[in-house]
Amino acid sequence: MRHLLAIDVGTLSARAGLFDGEGQLIAVASASFKLLTPAEHHAVYRMDDIWKAVCSAATECLSQRPELASSVAGLAFDATSSVYIEAAGDPPLDGGGDVICWMDHRGEAEAAEVDGTGHRFLDHVGGSLSPETNLPKLLWLKRHRPAAWARVKSARDLCDELARRATGADRHSVCGLACKWPYLPNEADPWCQDLLDRLGIGDLTKLGELGVTPGKVGEVHGKVSAEAAAAMGVPQGVPVAVGLIDAEAGALGVLGRDYLKRMNNLLPMIAGTSTCYMPFAQNPRHVPGVWGPFKDAVFPGYWMHEAGQSLSGTALDAVLEHHPASPGPPSSTLHLETANRVLQILEQEGTAFAAARHIVPDWLGNRAPLGDGRVRALVTGLGTETGERSFLEAYYATARALALQTRQIIEHLNSHGQYTIDSVALAGGHLHNPLLVQLYRDAIGAKLIVSDTREPVLLGTAMVAGVAAGLHRDLFASLQAMAPRQTTLHADPRWQQAHDAAYRIYLKLFAVRNEVEIAGRALATLVPVKESGVS
Repeated sequence: MRHLLAIDVGTLSARAGLFDGEGQLIAVASASFKLLTPAEHHAVYRMDDIWKAVCSAATECLSQRPELASSVAGLAFDATSSVYIEAAGDPPLDGGGDVICWMDHRGEAEAAEVDGTGHRFLDHVGGSLSPETNLPKLLWLKRHRPAAWARVKSARDLCDELARRATGADRHSVCGLACKWPYLPNEADPWCQDLLDRLGIGDLTKLGELGVTPGKVGEVHGKVSAEAAAAMGVPQGVPVAVGLIDAEAGALGVLGRDYLKRMNNLLPMIAGTSTCYMPFAQNPRHVPGVWGPFKDAVFPGYWMHEAGQSLSGTALDAVLEHHPASPGPPSSTLHLETANRVLQILEQEGTAFAAARHIVPDWLGNRAPLGDGRVRALVTGLGTETGERSFLEAYYATARALALQTRQIIEHLNSHGQYTIDSVALAGGHLHNPLLVQLYRDAIGAKLIVSDTREPVLLGTAMVAGVAAGLHRDLFASLQAMAPRQTTLHADPRWQQAHDAAYRIYLKLFAVRNEVEIAGRALATLVPVKESGVS
C-alpha cells in the first residue's frame, strides 16, 4: 500500500501526519518554533527555525512506523498565510527574522492607502484590504526599511518556501497568490501591475518567480531532493504537491463526501488561533466585508470566499494569560478544565450566569462582516471583581461572543452572497474545547457537523498529496475517497431563547462600536500635533 505524508505549519508549530490512500491517520508528530515580536504589531519568524521543526516533526512521525517510510508516495505542505522574504546578506526583518507572520499588523496605514485607490482589486477582498495580507506588509518594508528592501531577492508564501526547500524548485501556488496578493486568476493579466506601480512597488513582480504562472493545488511542485530526503526521512524523488494555506487545507478535511451536491449549503469553519469560514461556489459572488471571491484558490474553476475572525482561540488564551484569577498560562489542559467548569455552572445557574457580560470580539480588527482591520473589541459588564467567578464569566463571555459573531457571518453570507448555508463543518483546535463546541451547536443558527478525524487540516493536506502522488485524479476525487465519517449535532432547544436574546444584544453593541470607532477617528484629527522645533 502507498502512503501520504502531510505537513502543516501553524502559528507556533509544525505537525506531520502519515495517512493511507483512504484518509486513515496512521501516525502524527509535532515540533514547535518561536514567534518573535520585535515591535508592537510586528510578528516574525526565522525560516530556518520553521524548517528545523518541519524536519523534526516529519522524522518523528515516520519513526513511529519505520516500516512504512519507504512506501510514502506523495508529500504536501500547508502553512499559515505568512510570507517568506529571501534577501542577500543579513535577515531583512527586525529581530533577525525573514518571515512575516500572518497576524503582523504593521501595514495598517498601507492597507488603508490601498483602500483609497478604489482599484478593482478591492472588489475581490470585500471592499477593503486587510493588513494581514502580503501587499501592505511588503509595502511597509519597502518604505520603512529601504536598505533591507534593496537586498530582497524574492518573496514567497510560506507553503511555497517549504516546497522549495523540499525540492529545490521555486514555484508559487495559485492558492496563496489568489488569496493574499493583488493577483486575480480570472483575468488575462492576473497581476494588478497598475496598482503596484501606483503604490511605488511595481518591482514586486520582478522578484524571483512571482511573474511566472503559478501551479494549481495538487499539481506536482517538484520531487524531494537528496538533502531534504535525509533531513525528513522520506525517500528521495517523492513527488511534492503544489501546496495551500492551512485554512484551505482544513476546509478540504471537513467538506465530506458528495460535497458538490451541498456546496451552497455547507460552510467549512476552521477554528484555531484565528477562525476562517470558507464557502465555495461555481460562480463569482462579491460580498461586502468578506475576502474574495478567489478563483482557483483550491478547486480549479471554482470560486472561494473567506470570512474570518482574526483572533479567536488567541482571545481565550488572553483570558487565561491576563485575568488575575487565572490558574496559570494558556495550555490545552487549562482550557479544558476552564471550559468544563463553565459548563458545570451553566447547568446549575442557566442563563443567569454572566448575563451582563457581552463582547464584540474584535481584538485585532474585524475580518467579517465589517472588513475593517482597525476596529477593536467592545466589552460590557466590567467591574472591580477579580476573583474566580469573574474569570469564568470573562471566559464564557468571550467564547459566546465568538459563536454569536459566527452567526452574524453566516447571516451575512446568506443575505449578500446567494448562499443558503444551513450547516457548518467544524475543524481545528476549537473541537477540543467542549464549551465552544456546545456554543457552536446551540448559538450559530445552523446545524453543526463534526468529522470523525483527529487532524482535519492534515487530512486536507494529505488529500492534496494524494493528487500529486497519482492516487486520485483530482481534488474532488481525493475528497470523495478520503473524507471521514461525519456526525450532525442539533441545537439544544432549551438555550435557543437565551442565545437569540444575546445575539440581539451583540448586534446592538456591534453597531454602537462601529459608530464610536468612526467618531474616534474624527476626534484624532481635531488637535494638531505641535511641531517640536528640532531641525
